[in-house]
Amino acid sequence: GTCFYNKMPFNYCLAVLIQTQQTVLAAVGEDAPLSCLFLETKDVQQVTWQKVFWNKVTNVGSYSEYFNETVNSDFKDKVQFIEAGLQKTSIVIRDVTEQDEGCYFCRFITFPDGALTAGTCLKVYGENQTVLQG
Repeated sequence: GTCFYNKMPFNYCLAVLIQTQQTVLAAVGEDAPLSCLFLETKDVQQVTWQKVFWNKVTNVGSYSEYFNETVNSDFKDKVQFIEAGLQKTSIVIRDVTEQDEGCYFCRFITFPDGALTAGTCLKVYGENQTVLQG
């Protein structure tokens, strides 16, 4: 995997152990699904989703077998788990606005290796803009 240091408030590794989309495009008002698939057979204890925008890290929600799925209060009406699991996790951001733009990281907390992280950046465009996808 590739590790990035000092690019964000925390050091993280984009591991090839996690399959995810690099960028998701959504128009204002659409729903944006994000997902991560953990490819290793490690002992995953918990999966946490975090939003990073302008170096600010916010916890979105998490899943563990003990606590099940929880969405943090700031995201209660905005984010839902589509699939909550320790190997595969998917959330949907409902009714996207420009405030939802940013990078969303899934952190797989494993024992004994610690956290493995991968991220997807959500880009939001206005309803009247056309997006050319190359």
